[in-house]
Order: sequence, then structure tokens, then C-alpha cells
Amino acid sequence: MHKTLVVAWREFRHTAMTKAFLIGAIIMPLLMMGLFIIVMPLMMEANTTPLTGTVAIIAPVDVIEEFQSRIESNENPNAQLIDQLPDVVTQDPLASAMLNQPIQNNTNIVLQPSTVENIETLKDDVRDGKVAALIVVPDTLLGKFASDSDEQLEVLIPSSFSPNHTDLLSSAVSKSVVDVRLRRLGHEPSAMHAMVKRPRVAATRLANDGGEKADNEAARRIIPMAFMMLLWIATFTSGNYLLTTTIEEKGNKVMEVLLSAVSPLQLLGGKILGQAGVSLIMLLMYGGAAMAGLVTFALLDLIPVSHLLYLVAYFTMAYFMIASIMAAVGSAVTELRDAQSLIGPIMIILIIPLALWPVLSEHPNGLVATITSFTPPLIPFVMILRITASTEAIAAWQILLSMAIGFIAVLGMIWACARVFRIGVLMQGKPPSFLQLLRWIKQG
Repeated sequence: MHKTLVVAWREFRHTAMTKAFLIGAIIMPLLMMGLFIIVMPLMMEANTTPLTGTVAIIAPVDVIEEFQSRIESNENPNAQLIDQLPDVVTQDPLASAMLNQPIQNNTNIVLQPSTVENIETLKDDVRDGKVAALIVVPDTLLGKFASDSDEQLEVLIPSSFSPNHTDLLSSAVSKSVVDVRLRRLGHEPSAMHAMVKRPRVAATRLANDGGEKADNEAARRIIPMAFMMLLWIATFTSGNYLLTTTIEEKGNKVMEVLLSAVSPLQLLGGKILGQAGVSLIMLLMYGGAAMAGLVTFALLDLIPVSHLLYLVAYFTMAYFMIASIMAAVGSAVTELRDAQSLIGPIMIILIIPLALWPVLSEHPNGLVATITSFTPPLIPFVMILRITASTEAIAAWQILLSMAIGFIAVLGMIWACARVFRIGVLMQGKPPSFLQLLRWIKQG
């Protein structure tokens, strides 16, 4: 056991203590955490430099008065956009938190009414910084059939003008024009806006046990995919490391030196355990970055603790399945390109959960989901997707059966890998076919 642990530490050290791994697996997730914890809250505060100065406006008097009141009301310029977005976006907690943040404009502007005759002079004043902006509202936009007009509102600004301030002025003046149109037709704008405002839809799922739970469609689609991709990244990254290091050591004759000190099974066990530490770091770092994002937006309640426990269990299953496959293939070939012919068909099978993601997330208790839940090596990826996507708890017997089949398959795959590894690790020359690998398993 001591020799196995020594090999495991060597494998872990040679992979995890390299610059490439530190940047990809440590620094990048830390930067993501910093983005979520520090930068995103600052961005969501939406505090911008106050808009000050003189704003020239060429428009009818009633438009100017309406525009003045809107600027003073400090209205969120995103309000109209939010109202036009589909419910699946606006009812999602994350999107709602970002869109409905209060906008602190702190405007302190002076309106300067003017006429069309002075427009060229005012443009020069905007360029010179004497006037903060120039707004032009053609009279034709206020008529009864204004929608047939090709003319547009104009907001003329200097090159250094803030995009937030541009949105503020554009939103305020366009809404002012609409309200003035309504008033000229004898309607009260606030009543008309209330009449055409879309009502929000509250979808609630009624459970068989009599309980009720608000439905979150966006979270129900995104979170399952995030769990499966986290599992995929953590296991396949370390699996690829295991494949390449095994091939390199075999090609450089390092394997022969190692086998003079340890047995093939000790070497295999050490390599798999060492890369398990690498995979665990990937899972913790990228999972931690995702959790930091949920904490930042106060959405941590979207992920129950039970889902995290299932993630750990199925991660263990997935890693040892992938690691045994990669170690077996790596020991059987001497060059990376030879490994592709053996890994290719296996990868086609392993990407089935990704291809079936829309079906599995939409029908987590359907026939396809149930069958693939008991099919190694798809079990860990399909089950974590089903558990996180289902609005009702997956039957306990299915979870237990999938774990039983999965871990039995892990033992079988490790046993087969050990037989292939023992024969192939010292073999050179032409790479074996699948039939030859099966013979090695029987002979080993």
C-alpha cells in the first residue's frame, strides 16, 4: 500500500503542480469567484457618474415638460425592456435580480429649449462641451398617425458621453413622446400603460402529496446541465491527464524503471488514485466558483444539500469508470494518435447524455431516462441530470439500483483495466484492436 501511495503522490505532483494546471484549475476558478463575489455586486449597484450640465432640446412645450418630469423621477431606463422580455426570463431569480436593480442616476441637468434654426450652433456646442447633449423631437412624431412617419428622435451626444446616460436620455424622451401622444388624444397615460401592461404568470407545480411549489423554468433547465458539465469536466480532464501520462511514460521507457520498483497493479492503483486528487480539485474549484455565483445572487436555495451529496457519489462513480478506461487504453498503445482509434468509439457512447440532455431534462422520469440510468458507463451523468431536473423526487429504488449497478460496473471495469494494464504496459509496436483487448482481459 505504501508503494501505491508513493506512486499516487508522484502522479498527483507531476500533474497538479504544473503551471498549466495551476492556471486552468486553480487561478481561473479563483478569478471566477472574484468576479462573482466582488465585481458583479459592484456592477449590479449600477452607480454611474452623475449626469450634469445643460441639455438642449428642440421639441414642443408639452414634450419638454413631460421629459423634465421623467428625468426628475429617476426612473429605471430598463423598465420598458423588462416589460417586453418573456416571462421565462423576468421570472427567473437571477435575471430579475440583475434587471431590477435600482438605477442611481443622480441627474442634475438644466434643460435649454431651442428651435430648429439653431441646430447647427447647438451641434457645435455639443462638440465643444458647452452643452451635454442635444435632443431633437420632430413635430411629425406627435401626430395621430405618427407610426407612419419615417422620422426618428435624435439624441446628439459628444464622443465621450456615457452609454448609461445615453440610455437614460433616450428612454426618457421616447416615453415622453408616447405620453404626449396619449394626452393629445384625450387619454390618461398612466391609465393606458396600466391597461396594456402584461400580467405576470405564476406557474405552480402541484405535487402528488398535496404540496405546492413555484416553478422556475430557467433554473430547471440550466442547473441540471451545469451539474452534468461539472461532472464531465472534472472526470474527463483528469482522465485525459491519466491517458497522456501513461502513454508518455511508456514511450519514454520510464514505465520500465517504475515497474522495477513496483508491481503493475501497484502502479495502476497509484496512477488512478493520484489523478483522483486532480479530479477532486477540479470539482471543488469549479463547483466552488458556481456556488459563489449563487451566493452572490442569493440563489443558493435552488440547490438542495441532497443534490450535492448525490454529486459526490456519482462523481466517484464517474471518475473510476473514466479513469479505468483511460488507463487501459494508455497502457495498450505507445502514441497518442493510436489511442484515438480506441477512445473514439468509447467517446461516442459517453456523449450520449449530452446529446439526450434536452430529452432527459424535459422528461426526467421518462422511458429513455430510466433505461439510460441503468446503463454503464452512462449512469453517473444521466442520474445527476435526472435528479437535478426532476420536479418530483426520483424513486429511491431507482437511485439505489443505479448506484448498485454503477459501482459493480466500476469494480468490473477496474478488474478489466488491471488485466489489460498488466499485459499492455510493456508491449511495444502495433496497437491492439478491440478484439485483442478482449483477449488480454481473458488471458490476464
